[in-house]
Amino acid sequence: MIEFRIKYAQNYLEDARVLYKHKSYNSAISRLYYASYQAMWAALGNPEEGRTWKHLAIIKPFVRGHWFNPKHSEQSAGLLEHFRLPLRQLYSFRIKADYELVELSENIVKNQIETVADVIKTILSKKGV
Repeated sequence: MIEFRIKYAQNYLEDARVLYKHKSYNSAISRLYYASYQAMWAALGNPEEGRTWKHLAIIKPFVRGHWFNPKHSEQSAGLLEHFRLPLRQLYSFRIKADYELVELSENIVKNQIETVADVIKTILSKKGV
């Protein structure tokens, strides 16, 4: 299952790069958001039966890092805390782009491409894929 979702995450990231190159920044942000969502889902696995991963709520368990280090203390900061703010920002940018129709800048998208690529790279290294 991880390979399937990671493949989609990588495809969405590549789509975002093409859209970025063509200055379709809002569309690129949407693809980047879904690339990160699929990647985090791949890392965490399927949610408990009868549940779904809520879009903004998937960030917290991903950042905590229990998916690759189950012994990490619940009282400690997340093992991937450096991703928390950029992923929350990505979610906000996606809402602005898709629902509020705010034109996003080239720089925002460029930074988010780097973030999502790093998220995918981290998952691949932690999962040994």
